Amino acid sequence: MTTTASKTVTLQHIVWPAGGDLEPAPNLPGFTASPFGPIIAHVADLCLGGEWGEPPAPPERAGHTGMVMVSRLGDMATEAAVTGSVDAGTKASPLLFYQSVPSAVLGVVSARWGLGGPVICISPAGDPLAEGLELAELLIEDGSAADVLVVLVELAVREGDRDRAEALLVTAPAPDGQEGAA
Repeated sequence: MTTTASKTVTLQHIVWPAGGDLEPAPNLPGFTASPFGPIIAHVADLCLGGEWGEPPAPPERAGHTGMVMVSRLGDMATEAAVTGSVDAGTKASPLLFYQSVPSAVLGVVSARWGLGGPVICISPAGDPLAEGLELAELLIEDGSAADVLVVLVELAVREGDRDRAEALLVTAPAPDGQEGAA
């Protein structure tokens, strides 16, 4: 457990891909044309699973756990698939419409883990980690959440680059400053 900001404590921190891991994130039913949603679900599951084991989250935590998804560029692969279909004059997959991938995949994670806190997606101009943790801190401070899962994801933009993501489960420090609040 480490302190991430002045008013939060990190319970879990996952970085993907880890080390020499070359495996893609597992497929996620209902998400097509992009690894963005599957990556978010994968790192969220790794992070939450590291703290709570298998889904669902413990009942005393689930209803008060929020999620913040952070990405500077967002789901460029889904955008490219839709744009490509429009430009080619072909019919795009129905899964690409009426779906905001970040919100939709966070809904999948929320349902799988039984989470009931707020869900927020941001595209920061500044440091993604700092801004995500600042928002998590505000949610904890104002009582909207006791725990916050912060997921950062960026798809590769150049040949040879790799998609990358990380997830942190943060909470308020206990009043005595020892461990996270219960």
